[in-house]
Amino acid sequence: MAIIIDGFILFVPKAIIGAIVITSTVHNNGNGIYSTHLGLAAVVIGIVFAVIDLAYFGYLNGSPKGQTVGQMALGIAVRDEVTGGAIGTQRAAVRILVLEPAIIVGWLPVIGLLADLYTIVAGLSPLWDGRRQGFHDKVAKTDVIKVR
Repeated sequence: MAIIIDGFILFVPKAIIGAIVITSTVHNNGNGIYSTHLGLAAVVIGIVFAVIDLAYFGYLNGSPKGQTVGQMALGIAVRDEVTGGAIGTQRAAVRILVLEPAIIVGWLPVIGLLADLYTIVAGLSPLWDGRRQGFHDKVAKTDVIKVR
């Protein structure tokens, strides 16, 4: 649920950036036919969106608080499984990439779809784990704890 809240938060800047880029690529050929040239623009948008996602999750989950806005709303935090401390931005970035590989490969037609399907399985993986760790928590060696 926290990642859905975070997704809505991240949607706003992405929608603004996407709208700006897409409208800047629309061309009128003078005959009433409009065309877009999204090739390079799509790659740039993908890179910018990946940077936004990695910065958001890396910075917030890697901070001493260990919480994104969605996690704050639910009263949970990401902690190191051994020390209980902060995990740092690099581990937090790896953690989100293992959970959501589509951040990087989502723009690839078939691979992006497979990455999305994997994200559903990875997101549900804590349900059948004895320690309630998802695949992403096992890789990053983290636990999600209740803070309130």
